[in-house]
Amino acid sequence: MSEIAEYAYRIAVELASQPRFAGSEGERRAREIVCRELESFGYEVKLEPFTTKVYEVKKAELKVTSPERRVVECSAVGFSGETGEEGVEGELVYIESGDPAFLPRHTGWIGLASSRPNRDAWRKLVGKASGLIIAENSPFRDLSKVDIPYEWREKFGNLPAVYVRYNEAVALLSAERAMITLLQEYRDEQLSNVVAELGGTKYPDEVVYVVAHLDSEYGVPGATDNAAGAALVLAVARELSKERLKRTVRFVLFSGEELGLRGSLAYVEAHKDELEKAALVVNLDVHGAALGTVSAVITGSKSLRYAFEYVAKRFGVNVNVSEDVMSSDSASFARRGVPSVNIFRSSGTGHLMHTVQDSANLLHPRGFSLVSLLALGFIREVADAEEVPFEREIPEDVKRKIDEYFRKRLGIYE
Repeated sequence: MSEIAEYAYRIAVELASQPRFAGSEGERRAREIVCRELESFGYEVKLEPFTTKVYEVKKAELKVTSPERRVVECSAVGFSGETGEEGVEGELVYIESGDPAFLPRHTGWIGLASSRPNRDAWRKLVGKASGLIIAENSPFRDLSKVDIPYEWREKFGNLPAVYVRYNEAVALLSAERAMITLLQEYRDEQLSNVVAELGGTKYPDEVVYVVAHLDSEYGVPGATDNAAGAALVLAVARELSKERLKRTVRFVLFSGEELGLRGSLAYVEAHKDELEKAALVVNLDVHGAALGTVSAVITGSKSLRYAFEYVAKRFGVNVNVSEDVMSSDSASFARRGVPSVNIFRSSGTGHLMHTVQDSANLLHPRGFSLVSLLALGFIREVADAEEVPFEREIPEDVKRKIDEYFRKRLGIYE
């Protein structure tokens, strides 16, 4: 086992010892660990603050009120809305994913959805449904701890929503009426991105970014998503700390990714004048699972894909490569024209992400071996080349996907 893999595993376990929801004490502790490690390697560490909205769940309760009365375990959808202590009760209506064919003409009912509706369907439900119950997509998945962008509630209105397990949702098909009680509070919170860099010796204005998000979903340990990715950034920083590379390598650990890429969006806005010199973003999101394979999403030119695949073959790493936009912090850079390579670990543990089961017992040093070899090799290849070995562009079809992602899927821009 390589020393870098052992190090990444050890740090990932430490980071995943408690949830790291944006603005929480757990995230503050994780940030201290990151700063401690970077400073021990000789880096000067900067905290770059920004402000966004966070939420706190006070109560989430679901009851069947007819034909029998019973309580169903549920989890809140952050930012979806609130009911007051009295809750909201109504006829229970199955609506699939918000399909218009299933929506009643009248209002005041509670919807039972087979999956979370997208932004447009969510907008159409507000004002018609008094609440929403969302089924997990697998009988083997625990309750999701997730949220919608706060802009949805601000633009469209209140739709208090909860998740239930798949089998409970099936049982709810026989129910006639239900009641949701959801209490949550919202506040503006100052968060911080952690930044450190290794200055370039020949082309210091040209920057290779190595990034990951440090936060987790509400109440979730977030071991694979993304304590392990943050630990890999530290492992790469550790390995490169004594090297002299031609380009600057900048390491950034973002906050607020799970809330809708808030940290990376704030970063690219604050540094937009510098991004013309950004050569590449290497994003490390979802890692560390004991058994799995290496995958990558390329957001950039064909030549970027070929350069990455060349390095993978050089090091003997089998990697599944696709060309797309990834729902992660690299998308914020891609929206500004900076290409990215998103390296992640495909694994059977994926269905545990955003649940309390994404804990440190899923991690293993072996899960860091190949990805650390590949990521470090590719970063060195780009940062130390006399010329960047790929075209710095994002194809038009990928640009359209990026635009659609921000408008429709993330839904925070019109």
